[in-house]
Amino acid sequence: MMKRRSLYILLLCSLLFGLVLGAGISQSLFVMPAWFESPPSSLALISSQTAKSVAFWMPLQSALLGTLVAALVFNWRSPERRKLLVGALGVYVVMWIVSGVFFVPEITSLAAAASEGPYDASLAARGQRWLQLSWSRHALLAVGWLLVGGAIAKREVAS
Repeated sequence: MMKRRSLYILLLCSLLFGLVLGAGISQSLFVMPAWFESPPSSLALISSQTAKSVAFWMPLQSALLGTLVAALVFNWRSPERRKLLVGALGVYVVMWIVSGVFFVPEITSLAAAASEGPYDASLAARGQRWLQLSWSRHALLAVGWLLVGGAIAKREVAS
């Protein structure tokens, strides 16, 4: 029963990693580019979408973190799975640290610059840089997802 439970939590964790990664890539491709099309006026889109974004991302990220920690707990006695899951958790934590140090402050600063006025090339460049660097977060999530997939592939007895 415990072996099954440890596998189910890994599968749920993998599903959530995939959802977070897919939603992030979708947002990077289809939502966020509009934020930086014609700053400073287009930057108002950031603030107008913040409540919806928080309502979507916070529960999803919390669920991912919870299942990742649970997967680590349920698979602790499996050294190969544990190593992969510690790696996945480490990558996920690094992604959040990078987000807190750079991405959140920068997008908050850009959103605060929203106003009516002529096109501002420097704001557009900052926004494009932010958008391009966001792909590093997707890469980190992909690595975490692959590590969880590797843990699923390990058919060891786990508790």
